Amino acid sequence: MALCAVGLGAGALAFGSRILQYEAYVVRTGSMAPTIPAGSVVIVEPVSPLALKEGDILSYRRPAAPPITVTHRIVFLRLNDDDRNPAPLIRTQGDANGVPDPWQIELYGVAWRAVLWVPWLGYLYDVARQPFAQLLLVGVPGGLMGGWAAVGLARAIAAWRRPSPVRGA
Repeated sequence: MALCAVGLGAGALAFGSRILQYEAYVVRTGSMAPTIPAGSVVIVEPVSPLALKEGDILSYRRPAAPPITVTHRIVFLRLNDDDRNPAPLIRTQGDANGVPDPWQIELYGVAWRAVLWVPWLGYLYDVARQPFAQLLLVGVPGGLMGGWAAVGLARAIAAWRRPSPVRGA
């Protein structure tokens, strides 16, 4: 039963990010340890970049390699000099890193701030993102629950059809 609950939870993370207003990322390195160890799943919510503050943990695309998502803490934040289109300029740093990241980011649009992380769930989450695994994570627990309901229904029908003993004859 616990395995079904874990499977359904991982499946909910994998499916939920397609429907709800959050994203889930797997932390692949130890740069945020011990706060967020490698293999953790980080849940991030969309916020206005102007709502960010130093100390927030942020997930963003690495400027030098856009396919890579970085999850680091904001260690420096100030607004740019554009009065008509203000945006924060930020520097980030992993908690385990000795120096800030070598880039500065100017954020427009939506920022993704970390609100929750679950250590080591990333390993299961990676599997849950595969289509076949999604079918298993939903199909197997669903099949078990459907089978359990079918057995209960069959027993109820059998009890209803069974003639009741005549008393007092």
